[in-house]
Amino acid sequence: MAISNDVKQKIIGDLVKTAAGRARIAASMIAPLRQRRDYSAVGRKAFLVEQLPDGALPIYDRDPNIAAFIVGEEGENIVRVTRPERVLFPLFEIAANPEIPLTQIKERRFDLIERSMDLAKAEIQAQEDTRVFQVMDAAAGAVNPDINVGAPITPSVLADAFAAIESLDLRVARLFFNARDYTDVRKFGRDIYDIETQAAVYKTGLNPNIWGAQVIVSRIVPAGTVYVTAEPEFLGRVPVRTELTVLSADDPKNRLIGFSVFENLGIGVHNSGAIQRIIVAR
Repeated sequence: MAISNDVKQKIIGDLVKTAAGRARIAASMIAPLRQRRDYSAVGRKAFLVEQLPDGALPIYDRDPNIAAFIVGEEGENIVRVTRPERVLFPLFEIAANPEIPLTQIKERRFDLIERSMDLAKAEIQAQEDTRVFQVMDAAAGAVNPDINVGAPITPSVLADAFAAIESLDLRVARLFFNARDYTDVRKFGRDIYDIETQAAVYKTGLNPNIWGAQVIVSRIVPAGTVYVTAEPEFLGRVPVRTELTVLSADDPKNRLIGFSVFENLGIGVHNSGAIQRIIVAR
């Protein structure tokens, strides 16, 4: 049975007031046209993530006798620390504040509030990974000289990168690629992969690991750069004071539904010998 526009608007108005109601609306509406999937953070996979207890400071005793690289105050710069036996990882905040005109909620054919929240979280994760790869880039080359090669990346180049880290009694755990550089890895033939790994590559287009190290592809990794890293506890730390949190930040005066989405954390590499950078010229 058809219902009038007045009744329909009343139903939508009642549903919009609650989270459960908005979920019901979203389930019955067409998804928006999207350019790409929302960004999902990968940088934390390189580091040991530690949740800080209330009142605890992110201070660590330095074991390796080499420079540490940390993201500085406000997350704006990278600081090299050489002398102190103890290192303080400054905490900084990454935030987004999406605001939605109330009138737009009923005009869209999808849950605008939920979509705005997803975009805000993706933006924060992308900003976090940008800082992760900035500090990794600063630390790379401090101990292990860069490996400069011409494209394409070959298995022998990766073997040299593994050897640089393993010569320090570390084990390679992660490889970070930009998608443009990962295409070279996809073309490795049967001389590199065993039959089971070949089957996984041909079926999914992705290789989950190389010689026991996990392969991670992200658009935040600069094209022409590959990072090979050791196990997280030997590379760096991500002390987290506040995990990704969402607070209501409405502006009734301007009829805006708003949210404050933020996290509070630090990022640092305490052992630059645990990272090897490969520079690829194309």
